[in-house]
Amino acid sequence: MSYPQITPNAPRPGELVVTGLSQARRHKRRFDAVITLEDPACRPGSRLRFHRQPAPGHLVLAFEDVDDDTLGVRVATRDQVGEALAFARAHADGALLVHCFHGVGRSAAMALAILADRLGPGEERVALNRLLAIRPEATPNLVVVKLADEILGRDGGLTAALAAWE
Repeated sequence: MSYPQITPNAPRPGELVVTGLSQARRHKRRFDAVITLEDPACRPGSRLRFHRQPAPGHLVLAFEDVDDDTLGVRVATRDQVGEALAFARAHADGALLVHCFHGVGRSAAMALAILADRLGPGEERVALNRLLAIRPEATPNLVVVKLADEILGRDGGLTAALAAWE
């Protein structure tokens, strides 16, 4: 599978980029803020952290990338999705990097939530299309999308847009 590369130009203010861990490690300092979504039992070698200051704003959330919340594993919570949305709002004027291990499930879903939040109600399909333009291989995590749908008060619109696309 081939993934788009981050362009050599500096990200623009307000730009949202979705990547996997390897690209995030290479480009993390080019962004004003970073959201890291990792497995709860992530080994230290598979984490992205900032060890030198100054560092961009950094939010780390841990949950499994599964689409079913009945499997008994740690899935995203309403608080985590709300925290990520609040973090993205606080950094809306800067370039934001959202990443998970592969840059396909968790990070794509969180980016979809952020885009839907930025675009406003009724623009869920536009948000999905923008996500797919940013990250064509995206397969957004359904648990995160459902939680974002509730938090943003979209009455199933975000989930419906995703279902229609799939």
